[in-house]
Amino acid sequence: MAQVDYSLYLVTDSTMIPESSTFLKQVEAAIENGATLVQLREKSISTLDFVDRAKQVHELTKKKGIPLIINDRIDVALAIDAEGVHIGQDDMPATLARKLLGPNKILGVTCSTPEEVKVVVTESVADYVGLGTVYQTNTKKDVTDPEGTGPLGIRKMLRVLGDYNSTATRQIRSVAIGGINHSNADKVLTQCQVGSHKLDGVAIVSCIMAAEDAAKATRDLLHVIKNPPAWTRGVSHGTNNAVLRTKVIELAEEKPLVHHITNNVVKNFSANVTLAIGASPIMSELPEEFEEFASGIPNIALVLNLGTPSESLMKIFKHALQVYNKYGKHVVFDPVACGASKARLQCTKALLNAGQMSVIKGNLGEIMAIRKLSSTYTPPASSSNGGDMRGVDSIAKLTEPEILSLAYEVARDFQAVVVITGEMNYVVDAYGSSVRVKGGNRLMGYITGTGCSLGSTIAAFLAAKADGSGDGDFYIFDAVVGALEVYNSAGYDAAQHASTPGSFMTQFIDNLYEHTSTY
Repeated sequence: MAQVDYSLYLVTDSTMIPESSTFLKQVEAAIENGATLVQLREKSISTLDFVDRAKQVHELTKKKGIPLIINDRIDVALAIDAEGVHIGQDDMPATLARKLLGPNKILGVTCSTPEEVKVVVTESVADYVGLGTVYQTNTKKDVTDPEGTGPLGIRKMLRVLGDYNSTATRQIRSVAIGGINHSNADKVLTQCQVGSHKLDGVAIVSCIMAAEDAAKATRDLLHVIKNPPAWTRGVSHGTNNAVLRTKVIELAEEKPLVHHITNNVVKNFSANVTLAIGASPIMSELPEEFEEFASGIPNIALVLNLGTPSESLMKIFKHALQVYNKYGKHVVFDPVACGASKARLQCTKALLNAGQMSVIKGNLGEIMAIRKLSSTYTPPASSSNGGDMRGVDSIAKLTEPEILSLAYEVARDFQAVVVITGEMNYVVDAYGSSVRVKGGNRLMGYITGTGCSLGSTIAAFLAAKADGSGDGDFYIFDAVVGALEVYNSAGYDAAQHASTPGSFMTQFIDNLYEHTSTY
């Protein structure tokens, strides 16, 4: 069998054709403008009409030399000699479908959970799996998760598939399906990968089948698929070992803006910290202006702080995250107390599914909670009565090698720089870089907002691209390290002049100003 290109996998739906077009015109426009494979899906027409329609579509696909896959109906596929069949979990078993189709036809299977993928790889008769649904969609009602599995769920399924493919002679390919369109296809392809194992494509329905101009919709979508998302452009990985002085000079010259969506308890302190280091704070929860900020201000970054979550604020978080991702602006995520309750962990999961974070910053308990959402996490056989958090405070205890391993695991799975705060701070990225930064002083733990305003400082360094490199690429890791060094140095120096929380807070702000305004 020739190698199949799954990159732009069109799934048809005859119920959403615009009045200005016809079903065949929409399919032909997609085929002529970049669709690499077509699945004919018909749920409510007679067998005779299905066969007639399949013949018509097959004529179009054969001219372009791309496969036609028939959804569910092996009889229809055999009747027109289609290239393959796709079956769901409630359809004919894959092993029987393979016997009926023979060895040379393409066989795809829908999977919604890692357990379903395990069955497919054990049977080893399928050519590819359709993983989903990724996001909530109107085209599929009978799904395992009505809200969608998100990239987190897809990665868990890909881990099973990747483990199989790493040793198997017969490789099983994969496409993601469900709610994928022009605004998120690049994100899905980038985020839905485990190590070197990636999706082979995305399955598309409404954004082509319902488009007034299906040809343009297909071309535009192909462009999105073939290009990396905005937040990855111009970003270098690892470290350039730049000195702190150079980073601070870059911060001062750029005078960046930091958009905060944070909790009410820390807004004033976070604003003062941002101003003290030479940046400008924006405190906005007005969605109507997010697009203007992210598109029109070159040196801006976003802080998302989960300190006081609510249903309405979660919608604001998600919208802001998606807008800043769209324009390639950096996002710092502070999952405050995400390990303190199931509800907070669900909020964290929803945000990590909604978009890409540049930096995830938290104490040890918070990062341990996020690991539970990763594709690598396996729940222990037995759990102790104690947790990793008490309110917003971490009570977890790990050795330094365990902390570094944890941070790397989270950084690799979520493709972000991870900062674990404490008496010793750890900065780790997905590519193996790691740095220890000594904490400022224990008095910082007695002042509300010192953890949250570290997020403001990191965001300022990211917005200013203050990595010390002096070239066109941007080393996120170095900028984050610079932010921690400035912040904790100011905390250490403040403690030399103040021994109580009230005076320390004032001295700390003064020292931040001095550390970033003397160059």
